[in-house]
Amino acid sequence: MKRPDLSHPDAPGIRLALCQVETVPFDLEGNLERLRQALREAAAQGADLALTPECVLHGYGFAQDPVETRERLAAAAQRSDGPVLEDLRDLCRSLSLPALIGFAEDGGNGQFHNAAALVRADGSLAYVYRKVHLRPFEDARRNGPFTAGDRFFSASLSFGGESYGIGTMICFDREVVESVRCLRALGADLVLCPLATNTTDIRNAEVCDNEMVTRVRACENEVFIAVVNHAARYNGGSFAVGPGGQVLHVCGAGPAVDLVRLPLSASRDLHRDPYGWMGFGYRRPDVYRPYLDGKEET
Repeated sequence: MKRPDLSHPDAPGIRLALCQVETVPFDLEGNLERLRQALREAAAQGADLALTPECVLHGYGFAQDPVETRERLAAAAQRSDGPVLEDLRDLCRSLSLPALIGFAEDGGNGQFHNAAALVRADGSLAYVYRKVHLRPFEDARRNGPFTAGDRFFSASLSFGGESYGIGTMICFDREVVESVRCLRALGADLVLCPLATNTTDIRNAEVCDNEMVTRVRACENEVFIAVVNHAARYNGGSFAVGPGGQVLHVCGAGPAVDLVRLPLSASRDLHRDPYGWMGFGYRRPDVYRPYLDGKEET
């Protein structure tokens, strides 16, 4: 099968708003107001769905001392059923705009999660994803502030009479092969990826690294992937790629709300083929399992 063709102008899809918000570490009130402005701008531009950066509410900040980081995070972290998320859900409902909102979640019992809430257009929660793969400086098991999640999610959202699977991963998750594989298996057509790290130009194969990995993940799983970074402090560079690794849009470094059209019917059509483009239907999990579980004898 040939590389997926995304050129048809009438192919069903959505208008995704890449809300590249400028944040200040632990400035909950300021970040919240800038986020609200970005969501209003996305709605004004006619977006069908909005994506925000990793931990946009507290700005993905770390203090010099791990104890101070946890203390400051405790003051900024939010419960998924708390007033700040309720306020944002109300805003999404008033704008009729679904959105993925990154935040530090207060999980109770002194645990915090690097989380993202998928809010439907009616303000209800589709799911709250908690980052599964944590680098050492993030991981509570290694004196970091966050406790890892243990589930992936994909939810079906309807746009213009068409339904698509919307999955989520966060930043470092994309560097682990199984993340997008699991989301693809859950039926995701589009994977939303909040980010907080410096980026390189995805159009320059000689210098890009994580960006190149993201294109590969999109190809091997026949999905669209959209990545949204913080503006300025983490140099922006948010982008969207297609199921053939096509670069569909790249943001600049500053604050922005950029709209990109994603013909999601292309990934849905690939998934209807039992074998797809990159061989998803040829997989043999029974063969892989002993190796992945570390039980295969050498």
